[in-house]
Amino acid sequence: MKLIALRIDEEQKARLEQLAEERDVTLSRAFREGAVLYLNEVREKAHRARGGDVTFLGVRRGKDGRPLNKPSRPTAGEQKRVRQLREEMYERGLGTIRTAWEAGAPPAVVLAAVAQWLSLVGQLYVSNGGEVGWDWFLRDYCPGYGTPEASADLREAIRGCLVVDQSVDLRVVIDSLSAGFVRLLDDAEAQDAVRRAILPAWDVVRRGFSE
Repeated sequence: MKLIALRIDEEQKARLEQLAEERDVTLSRAFREGAVLYLNEVREKAHRARGGDVTFLGVRRGKDGRPLNKPSRPTAGEQKRVRQLREEMYERGLGTIRTAWEAGAPPAVVLAAVAQWLSLVGQLYVSNGGEVGWDWFLRDYCPGYGTPEASADLREAIRGCLVVDQSVDLRVVIDSLSAGFVRLLDDAEAQDAVRRAILPAWDVVRRGFSE
């Protein structure tokens, strides 16, 4: 789990409270939005410093998209947990969303389900089930969402899906999420840094559902 501590003085706090009041948002939302900007800035700096496509967990990729990090072999227990992740989050979770869409479920309902699924993925990937977690996963793994603008457009569509009609190609969205999660699973099988991050988080999530 990655924690960020922020210390501000009274003057800065007063300014944040003023901005929050002017824009009719809560102070907690102002902090969250500030955290999104901060994390995105950190990511871009890491990307430039490492030279190449670098994921949140430090997987470096070449121009062809293949990992440049030295691969590592999972233990039998880790292999079992990766299989569970594939079966429950990919085949059952995302597969159910695809089946609902193909059966004619309203787009708003499908996008709402996508939001729930992305929240779980974000919790596994960066310990954040909010849009910060969505953004990291989308940009690191999902085809077509590698830029801040592309990710922002999809996240905005999901936020408003139950309020206004959205012009989103759900086939493109679901195909991209599917390809992205398979890629994450591949990294979990081959990269120790990814396994050490997402498998313990997956254990916590599964225990929470079974209690």
